[in-house]
Amino acid sequence: MSEGVGWASVTPGIVGLALLWVLPGYAVLRLLGVRGLLALGAGPAVTTGLAGVLAIGYDLVGLRWSLLTFVVGAVLAAAVAAGIGAALRTTWAPAGVTVAGERRLRHTERAWLALTWVVGGGTLAAAMMTGMGRADQPPQAWDAVFHLNALWFVRETGNASSLGGLSPMYADTVAPFYPAVWHSLVAVAPGFDGVTEAANASSLVIGSVIWVAGLIALARVVWPARALPSILVPVLAAGFVTFPAIAVSMLAVWPFALSTAGLPGTIALLIATLRGVLSWRMHVALGVGLAWALLGVVLAHPSGLFSLALLALPLLAVLTVRQLRRQARLGRAWWAWGVGLLLAGGAVGLAVFLLTFPPVLSILDYERGGQDSYLPGLGSLLIDHPLVYVYEVTSVNLVGTLLVWLGIALALRWRHARWLIVSLLAAVALTLLAAGPAEQPLRALAGFWYTQPSRINQLLLIPAIMLAAGAGGWLAGRAARTFRVPVTAAAAVLVVALVVLTSGLRWTSQVQVMASTYTTYPIAWGSILEPAEIDMIDRAGQTLPEEAVVLGEAVAGSPYLLHRAGVDVVFPQLSPIPGSPERRVLEQGFERWQSDPEVCEAVRSLGVTHVYADSLTFDDDLNAKWEETTPGLRNLDPVEGPAWTKVDEGGSASLWEFTGCT
Repeated sequence: MSEGVGWASVTPGIVGLALLWVLPGYAVLRLLGVRGLLALGAGPAVTTGLAGVLAIGYDLVGLRWSLLTFVVGAVLAAAVAAGIGAALRTTWAPAGVTVAGERRLRHTERAWLALTWVVGGGTLAAAMMTGMGRADQPPQAWDAVFHLNALWFVRETGNASSLGGLSPMYADTVAPFYPAVWHSLVAVAPGFDGVTEAANASSLVIGSVIWVAGLIALARVVWPARALPSILVPVLAAGFVTFPAIAVSMLAVWPFALSTAGLPGTIALLIATLRGVLSWRMHVALGVGLAWALLGVVLAHPSGLFSLALLALPLLAVLTVRQLRRQARLGRAWWAWGVGLLLAGGAVGLAVFLLTFPPVLSILDYERGGQDSYLPGLGSLLIDHPLVYVYEVTSVNLVGTLLVWLGIALALRWRHARWLIVSLLAAVALTLLAAGPAEQPLRALAGFWYTQPSRINQLLLIPAIMLAAGAGGWLAGRAARTFRVPVTAAAAVLVVALVVLTSGLRWTSQVQVMASTYTTYPIAWGSILEPAEIDMIDRAGQTLPEEAVVLGEAVAGSPYLLHRAGVDVVFPQLSPIPGSPERRVLEQGFERWQSDPEVCEAVRSLGVTHVYADSLTFDDDLNAKWEETTPGLRNLDPVEGPAWTKVDEGGSASLWEFTGCT
């Protein structure tokens, strides 16, 4: 087995990817007048919005997507932001006016924040790297196969548009809408030779940079008078397994994970935009930045719009009513009523449009089974145990749960944070609906997230972490006064307690979840590749001719040939490709190639030259993944002869030159 690519060799690429995701958005926000942690936390969502819009625009005008074209577009967007900021005179607004804090963080507080970020974010990244093994270790989750090959196509075609840019994944038979923003940015990230290591590195950036930065910014806005909540956030976030570990490993839904990671910073920007203490100029400047962030969350994954509605609607309603009431008191009653009615009408119109929009309907129509009772789901939520697959309980997060409960009690007294309780309860309710009995009529509300509890419960972490951070800050302050010690000492004790009582910030659980789709054999939900098969696939670029086109059952591993070796395959994803009758024929009856002329006609039409065979069955110890739609390609077992010549083998898989239809 080859040693593969180590993490040390891609460290420059990881840093470059993080900067690529943060700096463009940060520059736009800073030039508009947004400062400090708010600009840092919302910057990645703005970058995502820029990338999504630029990729669509470049495709429309025939411009190739690349690192250079993205940077040029980002620079132009920053220049426009600078012009808006200059026109509104907000670029050099007094420090702190856009942070909603009563004061800026002191130098010592910034140092403490940096330290907790290193501890929390570093633990998250280290656990993910440990679970993944090496940097180019292939994930073996269903969605991962699609995203890795889609990423390869973006690199090859230079088309990252969400409006049909991923049509090669469907053999160009259809050009559907598919959120390709994650693919666009990871595809042009410098420092990665292969697709796999770039995708794996994005998990680290999404979890330890984008997610944590957004939560810090949100805590700074939610708890403006105190620094401790923001300082505690990185450690609290690292204590949860629900996100990012589940999202980027077991689910392998990188676009959804990117959308979720961008939510906290976007909500923080929403709060800052609608605060009542700003001038109209600052409202406009912040609103421009907010629009980009909203685009980022939605373009990263359409369900981001519903995630925003779920978490921010209570907050948005409160802030909007306050602003309209304030305008009415200033003598603009008719204006306030007009705007209020306009917003209400717009909300209704948007809801009607979305509920009739085909991509949304396809999400809502996704069928998924549930459990007979809500109790297992509730128990998993209380200890932060994964709501997908059957994992061994190696650590729990009761300390986090207790802090959340304390935060709820305190938020009831602190009126400005009550919206967090509403958002938390809404997310909990929808998670339980998705996890519970399928016959429950209200379960349809969970359809905006594919009725998957392991997606929805990622959202409840945002209000939960905010409440826990507020409670932790209050607890540290109370302990400092009671025992007459510096508040920093009390906070340090709390951080140590969090690390110890969560078994090293859930290290064993974090590693277990990541390893379950990367390095643990058998892989969760069935293996696709054995280690020896990975080596065979990596050799295919040399063992197969340049013009090779490989046919094989997708769940047996043939799609990996495309992004790992650059070898063309008939099936680049595990799901059947619509609108391709030739592929349908091969899926159903390739084994009849000697007796059915239609099979050989399909082989010649698709240019098949080689076959990927795998003798591993669903009943074997390694528990191969199963796909009911491809019986004609299952468990192929060629024999050397006039039509078959073995090229290479590894594990239970082998590559054959096929000349039976020539």
